[in-house]
Amino acid sequence: MTLHWPTGAAEDDQAQTRTLAAIQAALLGEQSTVKAEDRRQHLSFIQAVVTRMSQASSASKSWLLPIVTVTYGYAITSKSFFVALLGCLAVLVFGVLDANYLKQERAFRKLYDEVAAGRPIPAFSMNPALASPAGTRVNYWPDWPDVRSWAVAPVYGPLLLAGQGVAGWLLCR
Repeated sequence: MTLHWPTGAAEDDQAQTRTLAAIQAALLGEQSTVKAEDRRQHLSFIQAVVTRMSQASSASKSWLLPIVTVTYGYAITSKSFFVALLGCLAVLVFGVLDANYLKQERAFRKLYDEVAAGRPIPAFSMNPALASPAGTRVNYWPDWPDVRSWAVAPVYGPLLLAGQGVAGWLLCR
């Protein structure tokens, strides 16, 4: 059985514009019918994601500490410069991961605020991009404020400096 897909659009541009307007009107009209209980449940779902992001952030810190302890300790005892660099790489990877968790947590907190305020977010939508201004590009990498935050920089910065100190000490030996 062969399928023959059309090469062009099934409708002209004007018909597509009318269809888009009808879909948007239906979606925005749906928002006005959201009941208070539905809004509370939506907020509960968003809060669950925020909680999950903060738990993942805590877990990344918990996993990093033994990895750093082992790599830096082994680097010192075996006098291996490259193992110290491996520990620094682990700090960088976990730091970026943790900063990304923080960025996602902030995005979902913003979505929570928008839903709580009754702004036109489709019912039960879990897309935090809807809380951003129209035309905003989605960036999946953590931004500089996420990296500099009190939850990331004071934890990963000293560990990275310690690894650089160990690597420098081993290089000079």
